[in-house]
Amino acid sequence: MNRSTLLQRVREAGVVGEGGAGFPAHVKYDAQVETVIANGCECEPLLYTDQHIMLRHAGEIVAALKAVMAAMGASRGIVAIKHKYTDIAARMEAAVAGTGIDLAQLDNFYPAGDEHVLVHELLGRSIPPLGLPKDVGAVVANVGTLYSVSRAMNGQAVTHRVVTVTGEVARPSVLTVPVGTAAVECIDACGGPVVGDPVYLLGGPMMGRFVGDPEEMRRTVVTKTGGGLIVLPRGHYLHRMATLSVREMQKQAGAACIQCRYCTDLCPRHNIGHGFETHRVMRAFGGGVDTAMGVLQASMCSECGVCELFACPMRLSPRRINAMFKAKFRQEGLKYEGSREIVDAQSILNSFRKVPTTRLAIKLDLLKYMGIHPEDGGEFTPGSVCIPLHQHTGAPAVARVRPGDAVKSGDLIGEIPEGALGARVHASLTGTVTDVGSAVSIKGK
Repeated sequence: MNRSTLLQRVREAGVVGEGGAGFPAHVKYDAQVETVIANGCECEPLLYTDQHIMLRHAGEIVAALKAVMAAMGASRGIVAIKHKYTDIAARMEAAVAGTGIDLAQLDNFYPAGDEHVLVHELLGRSIPPLGLPKDVGAVVANVGTLYSVSRAMNGQAVTHRVVTVTGEVARPSVLTVPVGTAAVECIDACGGPVVGDPVYLLGGPMMGRFVGDPEEMRRTVVTKTGGGLIVLPRGHYLHRMATLSVREMQKQAGAACIQCRYCTDLCPRHNIGHGFETHRVMRAFGGGVDTAMGVLQASMCSECGVCELFACPMRLSPRRINAMFKAKFRQEGLKYEGSREIVDAQSILNSFRKVPTTRLAIKLDLLKYMGIHPEDGGEFTPGSVCIPLHQHTGAPAVARVRPGDAVKSGDLIGEIPEGALGARVHASLTGTVTDVGSAVSIKGK
């Protein structure tokens, strides 16, 4: 398949990055690089989504990787997984045999799957602060995204998502569900919560988002980028940290931050050479400063959560504070204009500052869930779906259906706006359109 055909099929299928912000894949792959990395280093504790996909679709992932390499003019391809994935390693070794693609196995640390960290581990190159892998001749593609690319190559649109449902549920499982499936229905399909007053974590424990309001949870649906649903008891340590108010965070930073530098010294971005020192942001925030250069460097934060949930001995909230500042900067049009040079000396101790996943789980009070290996729950098909038209980086898709229209799974229901960055959206269920707004609701046949 030639380059233009691949990009066109990926665009038509609505493929987006499934490991992060949902960047449209047809735009991401429209470049020239030396190396394409298939990212299977599922680093968030408790999630098994990417592992599930790799165990069942190793051949398709490698075929898609080869196609993306050809489209991007890459001379090297790497499949990156963790050493502990022994069954997956055997499948991948068989899949890459004779292809010239390398299989790299990393230690079990967090955040091994961060693309800046991964490129540094595999290529020995540091992506500049606020930069992209292509700045050093590479592109990183999540293995789930590549599986979607393989389906797109056969004319199949993105209609389903693999989701890990775990924590305080009766039957922790990995489900394959239509995009737009209600999150509570996924949890109910796994036997429901086993605690009386649950809260829900969308995504992983480190970078996910909590939903504590039952009504909001009933409106929450699975999207192309959502790979995890974790049920925890209300008041869990992670829930308490996530619900601190800005006032509480500022009071704590002013009163309790001891400027020990642990948040900076264990920061994965700092340890690959970025000039990001989050302890300086904490100092400024605690003192009431909100626009100095020391605060503007918060723009370089990846929001991985190591500073907040592992490094800080005072249990402060550097990650949330950085995220708050980043949102403020976007709103006010402020940009970090400081140095983006790489400080190589900062990476000397990198190998000693990686965060072991098991130790992280202990710190997060998640060790009791680490031994859970979710069963394969197969496919779950709900009676209806509500498919957001904006589940990707860029502009929302424009609806191409109206209430009363009959649709089949895979039909186009949302088109990319003319001249805008975006992704197509497709029906994930065969049935009748019942409502069209910021999302398209479909009742199954």
